[in-house]
Amino acid sequence: MRLILAFTKEQNMRFVSHLDMQRLFQRAMRRAHLPLAYSQGFNPHPLLSFAAALALGTASDCEYLDVMLTEAVEPDEAMQALNKTLPQGVHVIKAVDAGDAKLSLTSLMRSAAYEVTICFDAEIGADKLCNTMDELLTGEIVVLKNTKSGIKNVDIRPMVISAHIEATGKNTAKLSLKGALTASGGLNVELFLCAYFEKLGMNGVCEVRRRSIEMDQTVIKL
Repeated sequence: MRLILAFTKEQNMRFVSHLDMQRLFQRAMRRAHLPLAYSQGFNPHPLLSFAAALALGTASDCEYLDVMLTEAVEPDEAMQALNKTLPQGVHVIKAVDAGDAKLSLTSLMRSAAYEVTICFDAEIGADKLCNTMDELLTGEIVVLKNTKSGIKNVDIRPMVISAHIEATGKNTAKLSLKGALTASGGLNVELFLCAYFEKLGMNGVCEVRRRSIEMDQTVIKL
């Protein structure tokens, strides 16, 4: 049986790494007595995978994972059993029987939406915040990115679908950001924010939350 879970990751868990999240769910599933399927070979491991790795320091309303079970389990029962064993700050909000669907979750991803709360190191006006964002989006956004072949200048503008300043205060702002998220890569929110700060000529502290992941619903209804 292929089971897909949607779960949240709250602020108190935002510095738990992707690898540690994998371990956390494996242990939680064992404690919940779910019949995990394992890979074959010298070092078997549970057949469990996440749709997309979440950047360290980011909270989320909408993470997805895919797990194979050796026996059929009612999705709601699996969700309830898991939530009893998961730590505070991680909560399964939906469980779906994927049936005979073969495509990976990664291949179904299209985009992701983020909410960013920024606290600047000095007061700044709403007009400057909005005008600078508009200027940033008019051309290339070239950043230094660590790639497999070394550090390179990369234009991340094609990965940005939309970016809007939603609210401002004396030294705060709330940013709504939507970026591409596919099997071949996605928008690096941290690099985008660094480019924005550089254009503003200011620094700030950010809280980032992934609000949603857009998936191809014609294959699997999530």
